[in-house]
Amino acid sequence: MSTAHYDQAAKAMAAGNLEMAEALFAAQLAADPMHLPSLVDGGVASFVLGKPERAVALFEAALRQIPDNLAVGTNLARALMAAGRYVAAEGVWRRLLARAPRDFNAQYELAKTLLVQARHDEALQCFETALALAEGPLRMQCWRGFLNTLNYFDTISPARVRDENRRFAAAHTPPAKPLPFANARDPSRRLRVGYVTSDLYSHSAARSMLGLFAHRDAAHFEIFVYAEIERPDAITQRFRTASDHWVSTLGASDVDVAGRIRGDGIDILVLIAGHFDKNRIGVLLQRAAPVQISIGDVATHGTDAIDAAVFDPTMLAGRGDLFDERPLRLRFDYVHPPILDAPPVAPPPVLRNGYVTFGSANNPAKMSGRTFDLWAAALQAVPNSRLVLKFMRAFGEPAMRDLFAARFAARGIDPGRIGFVVDALDRNAHLAFYADIDVALDTFPFTGSTTTFEALWMGVPVLTRTGSTVLQRWTTAMLTRAGFPQWCASDDAAFAGLACDLAAAAPQQDRAAVRAAVARSALCNLAGQARGYERLYRAMWRRWCATGAA
Repeated sequence: MSTAHYDQAAKAMAAGNLEMAEALFAAQLAADPMHLPSLVDGGVASFVLGKPERAVALFEAALRQIPDNLAVGTNLARALMAAGRYVAAEGVWRRLLARAPRDFNAQYELAKTLLVQARHDEALQCFETALALAEGPLRMQCWRGFLNTLNYFDTISPARVRDENRRFAAAHTPPAKPLPFANARDPSRRLRVGYVTSDLYSHSAARSMLGLFAHRDAAHFEIFVYAEIERPDAITQRFRTASDHWVSTLGASDVDVAGRIRGDGIDILVLIAGHFDKNRIGVLLQRAAPVQISIGDVATHGTDAIDAAVFDPTMLAGRGDLFDERPLRLRFDYVHPPILDAPPVAPPPVLRNGYVTFGSANNPAKMSGRTFDLWAAALQAVPNSRLVLKFMRAFGEPAMRDLFAARFAARGIDPGRIGFVVDALDRNAHLAFYADIDVALDTFPFTGSTTTFEALWMGVPVLTRTGSTVLQRWTTAMLTRAGFPQWCASDDAAFAGLACDLAAAAPQQDRAAVRAAVARSALCNLAGQARGYERLYRAMWRRWCATGAA
Protein backbone atom coordinates (compact mmCIF):
# COMPACT_ATOMS: atom_id res chain seq x y z
CA MET A 1 0.00 0.00 0.00
CA SER A 2 1.20 3.52 -0.81
CA THR A 3 2.89 5.50 1.94
CA ALA A 4 2.75 8.81 0.07
CA HIS A 5 0.84 10.59 2.84
CA TYR A 6 3.32 9.36 5.46
CA ASP A 7 6.31 10.46 3.36
CA GLN A 8 4.82 13.95 3.02
CA ALA A 9 3.98 14.01 6.73
CA ALA A 10 7.54 13.12 7.70
CA LYS A 11 8.84 16.00 5.55
CA ALA A 12 6.33 18.42 7.07
CA MET A 13 7.29 17.31 10.58
CA ALA A 14 10.99 17.75 9.84
CA ALA A 15 10.21 21.26 8.62
CA GLY A 16 8.36 22.05 11.85
CA ASN A 17 4.88 22.18 10.27
CA LEU A 18 3.19 19.97 12.85
CA GLU A 19 -0.38 20.84 11.90
CA MET A 20 0.19 19.70 8.30
CA ALA A 21 2.11 16.64 9.50
CA GLU A 22 -0.71 15.62 11.82
CA ALA A 23 -3.27 15.90 9.02
CA LEU A 24 -1.12 13.85 6.66
CA PHE A 25 -0.48 11.15 9.28
CA ALA A 26 -4.26 10.97 9.76
CA ALA A 27 -4.73 10.62 5.99
CA GLN A 28 -2.22 7.74 5.92
CA LEU A 29 -4.03 6.03 8.81
CA ALA A 30 -7.40 6.48 7.09
CA ALA A 31 -6.01 4.45 4.21
CA ASP A 32 -4.02 2.04 6.38
CA PRO A 33 -5.13 2.03 10.07
CA MET A 34 -2.29 -0.31 11.05
CA HIS A 35 0.54 1.77 9.57
CA LEU A 36 2.93 1.69 12.50
CA PRO A 37 5.18 4.68 11.65
CA SER A 38 2.11 6.91 11.23
CA LEU A 39 0.74 5.76 14.59
CA VAL A 40 4.02 6.54 16.37
CA ASP A 41 4.94 9.80 14.60
CA GLY A 42 1.33 10.93 14.47
CA GLY A 43 1.15 10.44 18.23
CA VAL A 44 4.24 12.59 18.71
CA ALA A 45 2.79 15.35 16.50
CA SER A 46 -0.53 15.33 18.35
CA PHE A 47 1.22 15.38 21.72
CA VAL A 48 3.36 18.40 20.81
CA LEU A 49 0.27 20.15 19.43
CA GLY A 50 -1.43 19.79 22.82
CA LYS A 51 -3.84 17.01 21.88
CA PRO A 52 -2.93 14.38 24.47
CA GLU A 53 -6.06 12.24 24.14
CA ARG A 54 -5.46 11.73 20.41
CA ALA A 55 -1.81 10.99 21.16
CA VAL A 56 -2.89 8.38 23.74
CA ALA A 57 -5.12 6.64 21.19
CA LEU A 58 -2.34 6.52 18.60
CA PHE A 59 0.35 5.29 21.01
CA GLU A 60 -2.00 2.62 22.40
CA ALA A 61 -2.68 1.39 18.86
CA ALA A 62 1.06 1.29 18.16
CA LEU A 63 1.75 -0.67 21.36
CA ARG A 64 -0.74 -3.33 20.33
CA GLN A 65 1.70 -4.10 17.54
CA ILE A 66 4.96 -3.60 19.48
CA PRO A 67 4.00 -4.14 23.13
CA ASP A 68 7.59 -4.20 24.43
CA ASN A 69 8.76 -0.98 22.80
CA LEU A 70 10.08 1.23 25.60
CA ALA A 71 10.11 4.45 23.58
CA VAL A 72 6.45 4.16 22.58
CA GLY A 73 5.51 3.12 26.11
CA THR A 74 7.28 6.20 27.45
CA ASN A 75 5.42 8.42 24.97
CA LEU A 76 2.12 6.84 25.98
CA ALA A 77 2.73 7.43 29.69
CA ARG A 78 3.65 11.07 29.08
CA ALA A 79 0.56 11.58 26.94
CA LEU A 80 -1.60 10.06 29.68
CA MET A 81 -0.10 12.50 32.19
CA ALA A 82 -0.77 15.42 29.86
CA ALA A 83 -4.36 14.20 29.55
CA GLY A 84 -4.72 14.19 33.34
CA ARG A 85 -4.95 10.39 33.51
CA TYR A 86 -2.40 9.99 36.27
CA VAL A 87 -3.47 6.60 37.59
CA ALA A 88 -3.33 5.11 34.09
CA ALA A 89 0.07 6.72 33.55
CA GLU A 90 1.31 5.18 36.78
CA GLY A 91 0.40 1.73 35.46
CA VAL A 92 2.39 2.29 32.27
CA TRP A 93 5.44 3.61 34.12
CA ARG A 94 5.38 0.58 36.42
CA ARG A 95 5.18 -1.80 33.46
CA LEU A 96 8.14 -0.05 31.85
CA LEU A 97 10.14 -0.31 35.07
CA ALA A 98 9.34 -4.00 35.33
CA ARG A 99 11.17 -4.44 32.01
CA ALA A 100 13.87 -1.83 32.59
CA PRO A 101 14.36 -1.27 36.34
CA ARG A 102 17.22 1.18 35.80
CA ASP A 103 15.32 3.44 33.40
CA PHE A 104 15.83 6.89 34.95
CA ASN A 105 13.06 8.57 32.97
CA ALA A 106 10.45 6.02 34.02
CA GLN A 107 11.46 6.28 37.68
CA TYR A 108 11.50 10.09 37.58
CA GLU A 109 8.17 10.40 35.77
CA LEU A 110 6.57 7.83 38.07
CA ALA A 111 7.57 10.05 40.99
CA LYS A 112 5.84 13.04 39.36
CA THR A 113 2.74 10.94 38.69
CA LEU A 114 2.52 9.82 42.30
CA LEU A 115 3.00 13.39 43.55
CA VAL A 116 -0.09 14.61 41.68
CA GLN A 117 -2.02 11.76 43.30
CA ALA A 118 -0.92 13.15 46.70
CA ARG A 119 1.03 9.97 47.42
CA HIS A 120 3.91 11.92 48.87
CA ASP A 121 5.89 9.17 50.60
CA GLU A 122 5.93 7.02 47.47
CA ALA A 123 6.84 9.98 45.28
CA LEU A 124 9.78 10.93 47.49
CA GLN A 125 11.03 7.35 47.49
CA CYS A 126 10.85 7.26 43.68
CA PHE A 127 12.78 10.53 43.43
CA GLU A 128 15.45 9.09 45.74
CA THR A 129 15.69 5.98 43.54
CA ALA A 130 15.90 8.17 40.44
CA LEU A 131 18.69 10.20 42.05
CA ALA A 132 20.73 7.04 42.44
CA LEU A 133 20.32 6.40 38.68
CA ALA A 134 20.77 9.94 37.41
CA GLU A 135 23.92 11.22 35.75
CA GLY A 136 24.95 14.57 34.29
CA PRO A 137 22.20 17.18 33.75
CA LEU A 138 19.56 14.59 34.65
CA ARG A 139 20.85 14.58 38.20
CA MET A 140 20.17 18.31 38.60
CA GLN A 141 16.67 17.78 37.17
CA CYS A 142 15.99 14.97 39.62
CA TRP A 143 17.33 16.95 42.57
CA ARG A 144 14.84 19.70 41.77
CA GLY A 145 11.99 17.20 41.79
CA PHE A 146 13.17 15.72 45.07
CA LEU A 147 13.53 19.08 46.83
CA ASN A 148 10.20 20.31 45.48
CA THR A 149 8.45 17.22 46.84
CA LEU A 150 9.62 18.06 50.36
CA ASN A 151 7.39 21.14 50.23
CA TYR A 152 4.21 19.06 50.13
CA PHE A 153 4.81 17.07 53.30
CA ASP A 154 3.13 17.87 56.59
CA THR A 155 5.60 15.64 58.46
CA ILE A 156 8.99 16.98 57.27
CA SER A 157 10.67 19.57 59.48
CA PRO A 158 12.20 22.86 58.29
CA ALA A 159 15.52 21.50 59.54
CA ARG A 160 15.38 18.62 57.07
CA VAL A 161 14.30 20.96 54.26
CA ARG A 162 17.33 23.13 55.01
CA ASP A 163 19.69 20.18 55.29
CA GLU A 164 18.55 18.58 52.03
CA ASN A 165 18.94 21.91 50.23
CA ARG A 166 22.40 22.28 51.73
CA ARG A 167 23.27 18.81 50.47
CA PHE A 168 22.13 19.76 46.98
CA ALA A 169 23.99 23.07 47.02
CA ALA A 170 27.20 21.45 48.26
CA ALA A 171 27.05 18.90 45.44
CA HIS A 172 26.64 21.58 42.75
CA THR A 173 28.77 24.47 44.01
CA PRO A 174 32.20 24.77 42.34
CA PRO A 175 35.05 24.07 44.78
CA ALA A 176 37.13 26.99 43.53
CA LYS A 177 36.62 30.44 45.02
CA PRO A 178 34.75 32.71 42.56
CA LEU A 179 36.74 35.36 40.73
CA PRO A 180 36.40 38.98 41.90
CA PHE A 181 33.91 41.19 40.08
CA ALA A 182 34.90 44.14 37.92
CA ASN A 183 31.53 45.92 38.36
CA ALA A 184 32.00 49.65 39.03
CA ARG A 185 31.34 50.39 42.70
CA ASP A 186 29.14 53.39 42.08
CA PRO A 187 26.14 53.27 44.46
CA SER A 188 24.01 55.63 42.33
CA ARG A 189 24.62 54.47 38.76
CA ARG A 190 22.13 52.67 36.52
CA LEU A 191 22.11 49.05 37.62
CA ARG A 192 22.05 45.95 35.47
CA VAL A 193 19.49 43.51 36.85
CA GLY A 194 19.33 39.98 35.49
CA TYR A 195 16.44 37.57 35.96
CA VAL A 196 17.03 33.82 35.72
CA THR A 197 13.73 32.07 35.03
CA SER A 198 11.81 29.39 33.17
CA ASP A 199 8.39 30.81 34.07
CA LEU A 200 7.79 33.91 31.94
CA TYR A 201 4.90 32.50 29.93
CA SER A 202 1.29 31.71 30.80
CA HIS A 203 2.28 30.63 34.30
CA SER A 204 1.32 31.70 37.81
CA ALA A 205 4.83 32.99 38.57
CA ALA A 206 4.73 35.18 35.47
CA ARG A 207 1.46 36.81 36.50
CA SER A 208 2.96 37.77 39.85
CA MET A 209 6.00 39.30 38.12
CA LEU A 210 4.21 41.42 35.51
CA GLY A 211 4.24 44.56 37.64
CA LEU A 212 7.95 44.28 38.28
CA PHE A 213 8.60 44.55 34.54
CA ALA A 214 5.69 46.72 33.37
CA HIS A 215 6.34 49.48 35.94
CA ARG A 216 10.12 49.37 36.11
CA ASP A 217 12.24 52.49 36.32
CA ALA A 218 14.10 52.17 33.02
CA ALA A 219 16.22 55.23 33.72
CA HIS A 220 17.86 53.58 36.72
CA PHE A 221 17.58 49.84 35.97
CA GLU A 222 18.62 47.97 32.82
CA ILE A 223 16.86 44.60 32.59
CA PHE A 224 18.35 41.34 31.28
CA VAL A 225 16.36 38.09 31.17
CA TYR A 226 18.08 34.70 31.02
CA ALA A 227 15.16 32.61 29.85
CA GLU A 228 14.84 28.84 30.01
CA ILE A 229 11.56 28.90 28.06
CA GLU A 230 10.83 26.15 25.55
CA ARG A 231 7.44 27.35 24.35
CA PRO A 232 7.13 31.14 24.46
CA ASP A 233 3.67 32.64 24.18
CA ALA A 234 1.95 36.04 24.27
CA ILE A 235 2.86 36.50 27.96
CA THR A 236 6.49 35.80 27.10
CA GLN A 237 6.34 38.53 24.48
CA ARG A 238 5.04 41.02 27.05
CA PHE A 239 8.05 40.35 29.25
CA ARG A 240 10.41 40.43 26.30
CA THR A 241 9.06 43.81 25.19
CA ALA A 242 9.44 45.18 28.73
CA SER A 243 13.07 43.99 28.96
CA ASP A 244 16.22 45.56 27.53
CA HIS A 245 17.95 42.27 26.74
CA TRP A 246 16.63 38.73 26.30
CA VAL A 247 18.96 35.72 26.33
CA SER A 248 17.72 32.17 25.77
CA THR A 249 19.57 29.70 27.98
CA LEU A 250 18.17 26.58 26.32
CA GLY A 251 20.92 24.04 25.75
CA ALA A 252 23.55 26.02 27.64
CA SER A 253 25.28 24.69 30.75
CA ASP A 254 25.11 26.48 34.10
CA VAL A 255 28.79 27.37 33.72
CA ASP A 256 28.19 28.88 30.29
CA VAL A 257 25.16 30.87 31.45
CA ALA A 258 27.07 32.15 34.48
CA GLY A 259 29.91 33.17 32.18
CA ARG A 260 27.50 35.07 29.96
CA ILE A 261 26.05 36.85 33.01
CA ARG A 262 29.52 37.88 34.19
CA GLY A 263 30.31 39.08 30.69
CA ASP A 264 27.12 41.15 30.66
CA GLY A 265 28.26 42.85 33.87
CA ILE A 266 25.11 42.03 35.83
CA ASP A 267 25.02 43.78 39.20
CA ILE A 268 21.92 42.15 40.74
CA LEU A 269 21.01 38.61 39.71
CA VAL A 270 17.49 37.45 40.61
CA LEU A 271 16.31 33.85 40.66
CA ILE A 272 12.53 33.55 40.31
CA ALA A 273 10.91 30.60 42.16
CA GLY A 274 14.09 28.59 42.14
CA HIS A 275 12.58 25.50 43.75
CA PHE A 276 10.15 24.94 40.89
CA ASP A 277 9.93 24.00 37.21
CA LYS A 278 13.20 24.37 35.31
CA ASN A 279 14.51 27.40 37.15
CA ARG A 280 18.27 27.24 37.20
CA ILE A 281 19.63 27.63 40.69
CA GLY A 282 22.85 26.05 39.40
CA VAL A 283 23.64 29.33 37.66
CA LEU A 284 23.59 31.22 40.95
CA LEU A 285 25.68 28.52 42.62
CA GLN A 286 28.44 29.60 40.18
CA ARG A 287 28.30 33.08 41.86
CA ALA A 288 27.61 34.86 38.56
CA ALA A 289 26.93 38.36 39.99
CA PRO A 290 28.00 40.46 42.99
CA VAL A 291 24.49 40.46 44.49
CA GLN A 292 22.23 37.41 44.11
CA ILE A 293 18.62 37.24 45.31
CA SER A 294 15.79 34.68 45.36
CA ILE A 295 12.21 35.91 44.95
CA GLY A 296 8.85 34.16 44.74
CA ASP A 297 10.21 31.14 46.57
CA VAL A 298 9.06 29.02 49.48
CA ALA A 299 12.12 27.85 51.43
CA THR A 300 15.86 28.17 51.77
CA HIS A 301 18.24 27.15 48.98
CA GLY A 302 20.82 26.03 51.51
CA THR A 303 23.67 28.17 50.18
CA ASP A 304 25.47 31.42 50.90
CA ALA A 305 25.76 31.95 47.13
CA ILE A 306 22.28 33.47 47.38
CA ASP A 307 22.56 36.58 49.49
CA ALA A 308 18.90 37.15 50.30
CA ALA A 309 15.42 35.70 49.86
CA VAL A 310 12.48 38.12 49.69
CA PHE A 311 9.13 37.52 51.39
CA ASP A 312 6.03 39.33 52.56
CA PRO A 313 6.48 40.27 56.26
CA THR A 314 3.44 38.20 57.22
CA MET A 315 5.00 35.12 55.64
CA LEU A 316 8.03 35.45 57.90
CA ALA A 317 6.06 36.27 61.05
CA GLY A 318 5.68 32.60 62.00
CA ARG A 319 9.48 32.30 62.37
CA GLY A 320 9.40 28.61 61.51
CA ASP A 321 11.80 28.59 58.57
CA LEU A 322 15.55 28.03 58.71
CA PHE A 323 17.28 30.15 56.07
CA ASP A 324 20.87 30.19 54.92
CA GLU A 325 20.04 33.34 52.93
CA ARG A 326 19.21 36.61 54.61
CA PRO A 327 15.37 36.82 54.69
CA LEU A 328 14.21 40.26 53.58
CA ARG A 329 10.73 41.65 54.15
CA LEU A 330 8.88 43.38 51.31
CA ARG A 331 5.25 44.42 51.63
CA PHE A 332 4.63 44.10 47.89
CA ASP A 333 6.39 40.76 47.51
CA TYR A 334 3.34 39.06 45.96
CA VAL A 335 0.96 40.88 43.64
CA HIS A 336 -1.44 39.75 40.94
CA PRO A 337 -2.88 41.85 38.11
CA PRO A 338 -6.62 42.48 38.35
CA ILE A 339 -8.45 39.93 36.19
CA LEU A 340 -10.25 42.48 34.06
CA ASP A 341 -11.92 39.96 31.75
CA ALA A 342 -13.22 37.74 34.57
CA PRO A 343 -16.92 36.85 34.71
CA PRO A 344 -19.01 38.98 37.09
CA VAL A 345 -19.25 37.77 40.66
CA ALA A 346 -22.22 35.45 41.16
CA PRO A 347 -24.71 35.16 44.03
CA PRO A 348 -23.71 32.66 46.73
CA PRO A 349 -24.77 29.20 45.45
CA VAL A 350 -26.24 28.30 48.86
CA LEU A 351 -29.21 30.49 47.87
CA ARG A 352 -30.16 28.14 45.03
CA ASN A 353 -28.82 24.87 46.44
CA GLY A 354 -30.07 25.06 50.01
CA TYR A 355 -26.72 23.75 51.29
CA VAL A 356 -23.18 25.13 51.56
CA THR A 357 -20.58 24.14 48.99
CA PHE A 358 -16.92 24.17 49.90
CA GLY A 359 -14.39 23.93 47.08
CA SER A 360 -10.76 23.84 46.02
CA ALA A 361 -9.01 24.26 42.69
CA ASN A 362 -5.55 23.60 44.13
CA ASN A 363 -3.08 21.14 42.69
CA PRO A 364 -3.88 17.71 44.24
CA ALA A 365 -0.18 17.43 45.13
CA LYS A 366 -0.87 20.02 47.84
CA MET A 367 -3.47 17.81 49.52
CA SER A 368 -1.54 16.29 52.40
CA GLY A 369 -3.01 14.04 55.05
CA ARG A 370 -3.39 17.14 57.20
CA THR A 371 -5.35 18.82 54.42
CA PHE A 372 -7.80 15.93 54.26
CA ASP A 373 -8.15 16.05 58.05
CA LEU A 374 -8.95 19.76 58.01
CA TRP A 375 -11.41 19.49 55.15
CA ALA A 376 -13.15 16.48 56.67
CA ALA A 377 -13.52 18.38 59.94
CA ALA A 378 -15.10 21.30 58.05
CA LEU A 379 -17.58 18.95 56.37
CA GLN A 380 -18.44 17.32 59.69
CA ALA A 381 -18.93 20.72 61.31
CA VAL A 382 -21.38 21.90 58.63
CA PRO A 383 -24.18 19.34 58.14
CA ASN A 384 -25.33 18.67 54.57
CA SER A 385 -22.41 20.64 53.13
CA ARG A 386 -20.57 19.47 50.01
CA LEU A 387 -16.97 19.72 48.79
CA VAL A 388 -16.08 20.10 45.11
CA LEU A 389 -12.54 19.57 43.79
CA LYS A 390 -11.12 20.72 40.46
CA PHE A 391 -7.66 20.75 38.94
CA MET A 392 -7.29 20.90 35.19
CA ARG A 393 -8.11 17.46 33.72
CA ALA A 394 -7.03 15.47 36.78
CA PHE A 395 -10.47 14.51 38.10
CA GLY A 396 -11.81 13.35 34.75
CA GLU A 397 -10.26 9.96 35.45
CA PRO A 398 -12.61 7.69 37.47
CA ALA A 399 -9.67 6.05 39.26
CA MET A 400 -8.44 9.44 40.41
CA ARG A 401 -11.89 10.39 41.70
CA ASP A 402 -12.14 7.09 43.56
CA LEU A 403 -8.72 7.60 45.13
CA PHE A 404 -9.62 11.00 46.56
CA ALA A 405 -13.15 10.05 47.59
CA ALA A 406 -11.70 7.10 49.52
CA ARG A 407 -9.53 9.45 51.57
CA PHE A 408 -12.64 11.25 52.78
CA ALA A 409 -14.47 7.97 53.39
CA ALA A 410 -11.58 6.93 55.66
CA ARG A 411 -12.33 10.07 57.68
CA GLY A 412 -16.02 9.35 58.03
CA ILE A 413 -17.26 11.49 55.13
CA ASP A 414 -19.83 10.01 52.76
CA PRO A 415 -18.19 9.99 49.29
CA GLY A 416 -21.52 11.25 47.95
CA ARG A 417 -20.69 14.61 49.52
CA ILE A 418 -17.53 14.95 47.39
CA GLY A 419 -17.90 16.26 43.86
CA PHE A 420 -15.39 16.65 41.06
CA VAL A 421 -15.15 19.05 38.13
CA VAL A 422 -13.08 18.56 34.99
CA ASP A 423 -11.46 21.79 33.82
CA ALA A 424 -12.16 22.92 30.27
CA LEU A 425 -8.73 24.63 30.34
CA ASP A 426 -10.44 27.89 29.44
CA ARG A 427 -9.71 30.75 31.85
CA ASN A 428 -13.25 32.09 32.02
CA ALA A 429 -14.68 28.60 32.45
CA HIS A 430 -12.16 28.03 35.21
CA LEU A 431 -13.16 31.23 37.01
CA ALA A 432 -16.83 30.39 36.55
CA PHE A 433 -16.19 27.42 38.85
CA TYR A 434 -16.34 29.85 41.76
CA ALA A 435 -19.97 30.66 40.99
CA ASP A 436 -20.71 27.19 42.41
CA ILE A 437 -18.56 27.61 45.55
CA ASP A 438 -19.60 29.30 48.79
CA VAL A 439 -16.26 28.97 50.61
CA ALA A 440 -12.84 28.02 49.20
CA LEU A 441 -10.77 25.72 51.43
CA ASP A 442 -7.02 26.16 51.40
CA THR A 443 -4.44 23.38 51.47
CA PHE A 444 -1.85 22.77 54.21
CA PRO A 445 1.12 22.97 54.63
CA PHE A 446 1.59 24.19 51.04
CA THR A 447 -1.02 26.93 50.91
CA GLY A 448 -2.36 28.63 47.81
CA SER A 449 -1.34 31.73 45.89
CA THR A 450 -2.90 31.96 42.42
CA THR A 451 -5.88 29.84 43.47
CA THR A 452 -6.35 32.06 46.53
CA PHE A 453 -6.27 35.22 44.43
CA GLU A 454 -8.70 33.83 41.86
CA ALA A 455 -11.18 32.79 44.53
CA LEU A 456 -11.02 36.21 46.19
CA TRP A 457 -11.38 37.97 42.84
CA MET A 458 -14.56 35.99 42.24
CA GLY A 459 -15.81 37.17 45.64
CA VAL A 460 -15.40 33.84 47.44
CA PRO A 461 -14.05 33.76 51.01
CA VAL A 462 -10.93 31.63 51.44
CA LEU A 463 -10.42 29.69 54.67
CA THR A 464 -6.79 28.94 55.49
CA ARG A 465 -4.94 27.24 58.34
CA THR A 466 -2.06 29.50 59.39
CA GLY A 467 1.22 27.86 60.32
CA SER A 468 4.78 28.85 61.14
CA THR A 469 6.59 28.66 57.77
CA VAL A 470 6.45 30.69 54.57
CA LEU A 471 4.67 27.82 52.84
CA GLN A 472 2.08 27.66 55.60
CA ARG A 473 1.50 31.43 55.61
CA TRP A 474 1.30 32.41 51.93
CA THR A 475 -2.50 32.60 51.89
CA THR A 476 -2.43 34.22 55.35
CA ALA A 477 -0.27 37.01 53.93
CA MET A 478 -2.63 37.47 50.99
CA LEU A 479 -5.73 37.59 53.17
CA THR A 480 -4.02 40.04 55.50
CA ARG A 481 -3.10 42.33 52.61
CA ALA A 482 -6.64 42.14 51.20
CA GLY A 483 -8.21 43.01 54.55
CA PHE A 484 -9.58 39.60 55.54
CA PRO A 485 -7.34 38.31 58.36
CA GLN A 486 -10.45 36.95 60.10
CA TRP A 487 -10.46 34.06 57.59
CA CYS A 488 -7.14 32.72 58.92
CA ALA A 489 -7.43 29.86 61.43
CA SER A 490 -4.70 29.67 64.06
CA ASP A 491 -5.15 25.94 64.73
CA ASP A 492 -7.12 22.90 63.53
CA ALA A 493 -10.08 23.46 65.84
CA ALA A 494 -10.33 27.08 64.73
CA PHE A 495 -10.42 25.91 61.10
CA ALA A 496 -13.58 23.88 61.72
CA GLY A 497 -15.07 26.74 63.74
CA LEU A 498 -14.40 29.26 60.98
CA ALA A 499 -15.90 26.84 58.46
CA CYS A 500 -19.13 26.97 60.49
CA ASP A 501 -19.00 30.77 60.70
CA LEU A 502 -18.39 31.23 56.97
CA ALA A 503 -21.09 28.68 56.13
CA ALA A 504 -23.60 30.54 58.32
CA ALA A 505 -22.65 33.86 56.71
CA ALA A 506 -22.66 32.50 53.14
CA PRO A 507 -26.24 33.52 52.21
CA GLN A 508 -25.44 37.17 53.05
CA GLN A 509 -21.92 37.20 51.60
CA ASP A 510 -21.33 40.38 49.56
CA ARG A 511 -19.12 39.00 46.84
CA ALA A 512 -18.84 42.24 44.95
CA ALA A 513 -17.42 43.86 48.08
CA VAL A 514 -14.77 41.13 48.34
CA ARG A 515 -13.62 41.75 44.77
CA ALA A 516 -13.60 45.51 45.33
CA ALA A 517 -11.50 45.13 48.48
CA VAL A 518 -8.97 42.99 46.64
CA ALA A 519 -8.81 45.42 43.71
CA ARG A 520 -7.87 48.36 45.93
CA SER A 521 -5.50 46.35 48.15
CA ALA A 522 -1.74 45.82 48.01
CA LEU A 523 -2.41 42.53 46.21
CA CYS A 524 -3.11 44.49 43.02
CA ASN A 525 -0.56 47.28 43.45
CA LEU A 526 1.73 46.38 40.55
CA ALA A 527 3.50 49.74 40.57
CA GLY A 528 4.10 49.42 44.31
CA GLN A 529 5.75 46.04 43.73
CA ALA A 530 8.15 47.52 41.16
CA ARG A 531 9.09 50.44 43.43
CA GLY A 532 9.54 48.15 46.42
CA TYR A 533 11.86 45.75 44.62
CA GLU A 534 13.87 48.57 43.08
CA ARG A 535 14.41 50.17 46.48
CA LEU A 536 15.54 46.78 47.77
CA TYR A 537 17.92 46.28 44.83
CA ARG A 538 19.41 49.74 45.36
CA ALA A 539 19.89 49.17 49.09
CA MET A 540 21.67 45.85 48.52
CA TRP A 541 23.83 47.38 45.83
CA ARG A 542 24.88 50.26 48.06
CA ARG A 543 25.83 47.79 50.75
CA TRP A 544 27.95 45.82 48.31
CA CYS A 545 29.65 48.99 47.12
CA ALA A 546 30.46 49.95 50.70
CA THR A 547 31.45 46.58 52.10
CA GLY A 548 31.88 44.10 49.25
CA ALA A 549 29.11 41.99 50.76
CA ALA A 550 25.42 41.96 49.84
